[in-house]
Amino acid sequence: MITSRPVDISGRFVGVAVSGHDGWHFKAIDPQVDDLDGARFSSPAEAARVARLLLERERGTQRTPRLQPVA
Repeated sequence: MITSRPVDISGRFVGVAVSGHDGWHFKAIDPQVDDLDGARFSSPAEAARVARLLLERERGTQRTPRLQPVA
């Protein structure tokens, strides 16, 4: 029997964890977590944890750099 769980990060639906014979596989819905598409995890919670880390990394790389004051 196939079971699936939505993966929601802070109210943002990013993908689905789908059970398989060798663990849980992640199906990305949000383009920012495409790197995880097809990845295998031990649980839906682990898939959500890694997706959260990936989103945090993406946010960190897209921050506007602070301007340095001119002396």
